[in-house]
Amino acid sequence: MSYLDFPSFVIAGSFYTDPSTMDNDPSHYDDSCTNPSPWQDPFGSHFFTFQDQLAQQPGNGSPRNWAPPVISAAYDENGNISYSDPLINTVVGSMDSPYGIGGNAPFSPAKMIDLDPYQQAVSMIYGFYLKLQVGTTTLVGCMDPCALNSVRFDRVLPTRGWQNWDSYGWGSFGGDSNASGVYQSVLRVDPNCWPAESGSPILDQLRQATIQDAAGNLLLAIRFVLDAYQNVPWHSADFRIGRALATIGPVKPGDPVQCLAGTRWLAGRTAQSTDPWNQPSFYGAPFQVMQGPADDPFAGPYVALDLGNALATTYSTVAPFALGELIDLGELSVYIGDGSTGIVGSPFQVTGPFYNGQGGIQRLPLTAAQATAAASAPFSITSSLTTLNGINGATLNGQPVLWQEDAAGTWVACDGRNFQLASDASGQTSVTSNVYVTVFGQPAQDYSLAVTVVPCMQGNGAATVPWSAGYSGNTSQSAGALQASVTQAAAGVFQLSTQVVSDPGSRTPELDCQLYFLCFTGPGLPPLNPNLNPAPPPQEQMVSCVAWASYPLNTTPTFAEVQSIMKVYDKLFRAMHQRMDLLDQQTFFTFSLNPPWVALQGAFHGQEAGTWTLPGGELICSGTIPYYMTREITDPRFMPIMRNLSPNKRDTVLYYSYNLQQQQDPPPNCQGDGEVRR
Repeated sequence: MSYLDFPSFVIAGSFYTDPSTMDNDPSHYDDSCTNPSPWQDPFGSHFFTFQDQLAQQPGNGSPRNWAPPVISAAYDENGNISYSDPLINTVVGSMDSPYGIGGNAPFSPAKMIDLDPYQQAVSMIYGFYLKLQVGTTTLVGCMDPCALNSVRFDRVLPTRGWQNWDSYGWGSFGGDSNASGVYQSVLRVDPNCWPAESGSPILDQLRQATIQDAAGNLLLAIRFVLDAYQNVPWHSADFRIGRALATIGPVKPGDPVQCLAGTRWLAGRTAQSTDPWNQPSFYGAPFQVMQGPADDPFAGPYVALDLGNALATTYSTVAPFALGELIDLGELSVYIGDGSTGIVGSPFQVTGPFYNGQGGIQRLPLTAAQATAAASAPFSITSSLTTLNGINGATLNGQPVLWQEDAAGTWVACDGRNFQLASDASGQTSVTSNVYVTVFGQPAQDYSLAVTVVPCMQGNGAATVPWSAGYSGNTSQSAGALQASVTQAAAGVFQLSTQVVSDPGSRTPELDCQLYFLCFTGPGLPPLNPNLNPAPPPQEQMVSCVAWASYPLNTTPTFAEVQSIMKVYDKLFRAMHQRMDLLDQQTFFTFSLNPPWVALQGAFHGQEAGTWTLPGGELICSGTIPYYMTREITDPRFMPIMRNLSPNKRDTVLYYSYNLQQQQDPPPNCQGDGEVRR
């Protein structure tokens, strides 16, 4: 059952990221905007790392309360916590290398990338490698790119109030400091670096419990919560630092990658504008009813509740700011249905050890009567603190209900929530992904699922940034350009097919794409509001898609055309401009020719630099600019960083570099210089 299963281990510590905020305003994509406002972090490079050594920390110096991620807890195959396994207190880091293992790779951390100025709630992480060392075993796992999910901006209890005039969500301590969200994916581990006897009994059990992919890599399920991020440089010495909490477990056959199999969902009580300041807000929590192994402590059925992203914290005046203690919720009790089967397990408390030691996951045994009831009745979590307000004032056994499953028990989860598509034959025009529908944790039978494509028009409730004056989201040309459908593949499993069928057009000359939200409806799901306003569906039940405008490929472009394509990146990504001025013709000339890619062979752990085949069959094998523009999208070195350059625009720029190379005497020799790929 993925990361909720045993054996597993928990990682707690800090993460670093520095996404540029210059692209957060759609007005910055207007060609008349030549001096965009800097926002908080204009020189960010979009790095994302787990740092295991302070000396490796990029950024503006050493933060005061920076803490490297460590394995804070480990559980064996029977669910017993270990205090002696060598995994405990092992420092965990990330490999800032495009191939993960080896000696002399260039510094190239993973990248955290927004999908669109109006949709930053599905930011992707590309090229992340997790590394840990136990004795002589150095285990490195390459994480599949995955999208941010379940992002919220009310993690931290305000010091003033929830009233609208406070503008708390974006004002009190910086919106990102109040935010929390999760990433879920798989790590692919080369079996050659993971011996069957690693020196850690739990790591050895985990190797036996998980599966392998078609290439023979061992798979690990990973889910991590990120919060308390400091995005204001003058506010904290921990600028660009946040807190990370990860749980890693086995992967079972047929498991989804970015969501749980058999997911159930507890909706959390959200603070209202009428609430006093001391009423915390909670987010939803995934959970599963599971069957334990033969030995104690989980010999029979039990429920596993993941509250890692669901809880609230206090505000701290000690750095790192906003990284306070968990809100005291008294004793939490879990009930099923009307509570007639009694409390599930025993009441529990959410504390620092619960969060960092258990990964925010609570596992409680079910009696036979409770296991039967769980198949058709919703779960609830109540608090012993009667000073807290329940969901819509709800109580159970005299206690306020803070989390509650929907009465119908229906939940939709998407495995893949972030796509970019072309509108012509230059690139990928369609994509498919799986959508899972469960009723009380079981695959929905005879279920009718429908999907609606909603363009991001003015006032769309799913947009994640304020609407700039004069910018209304998609243009009218976007209507009907993207189509989607769902077909049932198996009980509770639907295949979502998304296709661009016409040119969607551009929103501005420099924002040559349109944004769409794909939303699902069906029995037990709420109806859609027009333009998703005021309330969009839960983030977990939406897919976001960007469709590029059509652009005619030019095989003989002038530098003026190249400048028109590249100027938005030079304008909005100051960190790139510091390294290379893409609008300077001499710079473009120099780095279009040098170095030959063959000179790079062996520099990346034996990986061949190769050649690139242009649409007309021409080969290109030289130049820094072409090299970085032709990496795979999953490669952290891929340029442009935002991955929002349409294929024909990219190839137009590549033809400019290619033509420069052909004017040299002699031109680069691409024959036999590596693998020809496209």
